[in-house]
Amino acid sequence: MKKLSLSVLFIFATLIGFSQKNQVVSAFNYHRNGKLDKAKIAIDKATVNQKTVGMAKTWYYRGNIYLDIARSPLEAYKNLDPDALTKADEAYAKALELDTKKQYTDEIMQRMPILGEAYFFDGANYYNLGGQAIQEGDTTTAKKDYQKTLDAFEKAYEIYNKYGAADSTKTMTLYYMSYAAELAGDNDKAITYLTQLVDENYPEPGIYVTLGNLYKDKGDNENAEKYFALGLERFPDNLNILLNQINLYLATGETDKALSKLEKAASLDDSNPSIFFAIGTSYDRIVTDTTQPAEVREDAFNKAIAAYQKAIDLKEDYFDAYYNMGAIYVNKAAVIMDKANQLDLNAVDEYNTLKDKADKMLETSLPFLQKAHEIDPNDKNTMVSLKEIYTRLKMYDDLKKINAELGM
Repeated sequence: MKKLSLSVLFIFATLIGFSQKNQVVSAFNYHRNGKLDKAKIAIDKATVNQKTVGMAKTWYYRGNIYLDIARSPLEAYKNLDPDALTKADEAYAKALELDTKKQYTDEIMQRMPILGEAYFFDGANYYNLGGQAIQEGDTTTAKKDYQKTLDAFEKAYEIYNKYGAADSTKTMTLYYMSYAAELAGDNDKAITYLTQLVDENYPEPGIYVTLGNLYKDKGDNENAEKYFALGLERFPDNLNILLNQINLYLATGETDKALSKLEKAASLDDSNPSIFFAIGTSYDRIVTDTTQPAEVREDAFNKAIAAYQKAIDLKEDYFDAYYNMGAIYVNKAAVIMDKANQLDLNAVDEYNTLKDKADKMLETSLPFLQKAHEIDPNDKNTMVSLKEIYTRLKMYDDLKKINAELGM
């Protein structure tokens, strides 16, 4: 009886061991037939059983199954595990550790770029969710989604570097990492990644603009100028870099440098209305900079008008150019009236002279703002500006109409 009992126990134990190993085979078969839910159940059992937990095959199959769960186009399968990519990555690492005979190593290495790509597309999905949250005005959720975007891109980059990928794939991923870091509010990481891209001479001029402005926001104008200048050295005719360099000069009070760069900007493309609009706004900033000498501001005023007019000539329905042209005259009128209001009460003639000058500025602004209103009838800022002008110039019929449009 004892021998029989031992034999029965031996057979029973053997059957249990075979049954557990059979879970690995079942997982493989379910996976091969596209039944990811059943494959997951089987492989999960295999990875917690002492008979199969130490087998490289178990973890290799687990990596394959979880990778396909993460990449599945079917929501029912994709939702089986929200951390499927992480578990696939961990499973492959465990398989490589256990695979002393190198039975699965080559196959795993072939799958690593697919895993990296899966992380990259996971990041792209989070990026889209962040954009959707921004459109809905939910900046808190957007920032979290952008952080997940960054985490996924960083993981893809880590895999590409560790297991090999084309240099173009790695640098492209690094570029998206820098962008995601900026959106997530991690400016230090953004600077690190952008600097690496600059060192690798990545052919994207926008990285110099972003890097320069990140340093500018930190108050590090020396590095901001360094990267704007380096960007223009590598992309001499890039208007975006040039205009951002001009804005730095304006912010630091280096007006002479700004003006010389503006002249260069004008020569880059005389058929692009956006260029002349950008030039106009840059000169406009000089006009409103009270730290500048009066003659410099007056010269900038005339050049801003010329640039806006050139933009309008090139694009007849350019709302922003019409609005800014009107606004620059309105602002000039306000400056003149402020000067008039500071006069002594007895200086009546001088006051009237200044008031007439201010009113002429408003009259000059009127057709530009009216055209802007015609192009975009729903813009409130334009309507409010027209209301103020109609009131000042006692154009009561027009005032009545614009009040009606404003719902007043």
